[in-house]
Amino acid sequence: MTQEAFKISTGLKDLIGQDLITDDFVAVFELVKNAFDAHARKVNLLFEADRIVIADDGKGMSRANILNKWLFVAYSAKRDGTEDDDYRNRVGQRTRHFAGAKGVGRFSCDRLGTTLRLASKAADHPVQILDIDWKNYEGNPKTEFSEVEVGLSRKAEFPDASLKPGGETGTVLEIRDLRYQWNRDKLQRLKRELTKLIDPFSSGTPKFQINISAPGEVEADELDAAYNASLSNDKKPSRLIVNGVIENPILDVIGNRTASIQIRLTQNGRSIETTLEDRGETIYRIREPNEYSYLGPTAIKADIYFLNRSAKAVFGRRMGIPSVQFGSIFLFRNGFRVFPIGAEDDDFFGLNRRKAQGQRRFLGNRDLIGRVDIQGAAGFNEATSRQGLIRNEKVQELIDCVRDKCVRRLERYVVDITWKDKFDTDQADISRIMLDESSALVTQLVSRLAATEGVELLEYNPELVRIIDEKSSAFEASLDALELLAEETGDKKLLARVEDAKARIRALEAAEAEAREAESRAQSRAMAAEAAAEQAEQKFTDERERNAFLVAASSLDQDTVLNLHHQIMGHATDVQHGVKRMMGKLRSGAQITKSDWIDFLERVSYRNGQIIIAAKFATKGGYKQQSAQIEADLAGYIKDYVETIGSLWAPRGITVSVTSDDKEFRKLFKPIEIGMILDNLVSNATKAKADNINIAITVGKGQKPELLVDVSDDGIGWPKSFSDVSRVFEKGVTTTDGSGLGLFHVKQLVEGMKGVVGATREPFSASLNGAHIILRVPS
Repeated sequence: MTQEAFKISTGLKDLIGQDLITDDFVAVFELVKNAFDAHARKVNLLFEADRIVIADDGKGMSRANILNKWLFVAYSAKRDGTEDDDYRNRVGQRTRHFAGAKGVGRFSCDRLGTTLRLASKAADHPVQILDIDWKNYEGNPKTEFSEVEVGLSRKAEFPDASLKPGGETGTVLEIRDLRYQWNRDKLQRLKRELTKLIDPFSSGTPKFQINISAPGEVEADELDAAYNASLSNDKKPSRLIVNGVIENPILDVIGNRTASIQIRLTQNGRSIETTLEDRGETIYRIREPNEYSYLGPTAIKADIYFLNRSAKAVFGRRMGIPSVQFGSIFLFRNGFRVFPIGAEDDDFFGLNRRKAQGQRRFLGNRDLIGRVDIQGAAGFNEATSRQGLIRNEKVQELIDCVRDKCVRRLERYVVDITWKDKFDTDQADISRIMLDESSALVTQLVSRLAATEGVELLEYNPELVRIIDEKSSAFEASLDALELLAEETGDKKLLARVEDAKARIRALEAAEAEAREAESRAQSRAMAAEAAAEQAEQKFTDERERNAFLVAASSLDQDTVLNLHHQIMGHATDVQHGVKRMMGKLRSGAQITKSDWIDFLERVSYRNGQIIIAAKFATKGGYKQQSAQIEADLAGYIKDYVETIGSLWAPRGITVSVTSDDKEFRKLFKPIEIGMILDNLVSNATKAKADNINIAITVGKGQKPELLVDVSDDGIGWPKSFSDVSRVFEKGVTTTDGSGLGLFHVKQLVEGMKGVVGATREPFSASLNGAHIILRVPS
């Protein structure tokens, strides 16, 4: 028996070059990663009609390096740990992991062009010049690889020093006889991909800079730069400039505009710490044991952002492309992106397959953008040609971790809370989440997390996780969640506040029970009169429907009087109980803060407002209907109310007109609350010295139309001292000599219908150039 060896055909060059690296962009990425691994701080990419130059300021190569490493096919000194043996005395312990370790990235040069001149200089060595003509390997496949020789020479200096970034050492790859052309569109796409190559979600100044130079695109860049400068208010997408440094603007674009979740391994990989934020505000932060055995030794971190409609619009304008085309959740291995994970058509984490099972229950790639970064990642092996990671148990565990700890927890906040508020998708802050109903849902979410075995609640937002208004339908559920949270966290102060709120609600329930008993007795006495009036009432049904439950004073009957009496007594009883509780605290010497007084007076003012509206309805009848929640034409009701009640506003010296498109808008509402909204707005205009008010009613189009109500006047308008006119809806803020509660109540009542109210300085018309308030109510 004799010992024999493999022969290697020159055809191997194509297998590990053009056939394996099938994408021009991947070829550029591989060469950029080589510069990174060579300790480069800067790399310049020059694109001309007949050549591509890739130059860096890294450690460079000596003659021995070129012979024993670069020309050693498929050998990787990075993989066997000898890459920096001759460089350690300069850099000490390596602080960043290698981006590549396969030993075939050098053949990316063959993908880009047919000839290569490599010029490289290591410290204390002359410049080495290597000339390769890849066509010499493409003739006879029976020729052995080792039989094709390349030219290696030396020089004192670089042939063209202007190509290389500053510094003594570095490498310049000059590729000629290009296989494919690089037009403007292709260069712009390359720049976008390079933006994502080195973690675009990292903050601070990047330690590795990539610069593109394309002399043939300078004129087009100047035109596009002039176009970008002409844009006003970011109303159009900006155009991408080819020449210049690759920047990472993602955090600037989406930073505090959206909900996000972050996970980090802590305690040497034994724990996972998760933080949920929404538009710059922390919602909660938790810690739990790391249940993923393969991920313990890996420094993994993830930052994933949900893009609502507002964030997507800003992203498209600033980045020049829609977010869905930019990508979704990218994976970075040792600081460099793993392709094609995160691309528009990639579903590495299985989110699109999952979303197909329920569009309104799950988040898909189109909804999310972010990064997952793994460092020192043994076993997470990257395929050479746009195939992502080679699947194994470690990779599957990574997918499970991202899906369970990031995406599903983000879904519980976005889908179960923010999506329930139709108007939140257009908000740039969390003001809508601060509303009682959403705040109660956040409280329940946080309390469930705190009660989960193994989960330690480190932090939560006290402005969201709070005791909400007792008038809210979610009040009791919120109290139960807060009680659970207080018990799980051992928060005695929170538990005391919950007990105080429960005592307050028990007192209110007792008063309501007493009022209901009085109502029952009154109804029994009125049954005979009601039966006699039934036949007469039927004759006026059509007229009452047209007036949306506002009838003439002549229709006032005993039943109306008794029910009106009950409602006023109920509100007055609430006021009386509140006063007694406050007097009790004063007599006992309890400490009462300014906030306590404001809350007390606000509740009294709110109940008193209901009494005033009830008294006005006393002359119009139908009060039982007005105080109950009904489903009817809200647009028609507002119009009829203004036309019918307008006479009550006339003595104030103010004329109230109403315009409508006469479209129906079905909605569940309480007529009395609509009266309170309109009366507060008219009262506010009167105090602002207005003579005329117009209420314009418009119903939108579509299956779920929106009701738009513009309320405008010719008064003095908003004070110039108010830089933010939305403050007029805050409790205690007034622009007149009022209490500052009228518009606050308006905001509460509109939000109770899941609507939104806002103030604008833009006048409604030339004649109505005072205050302008816009109410929007969803169907």
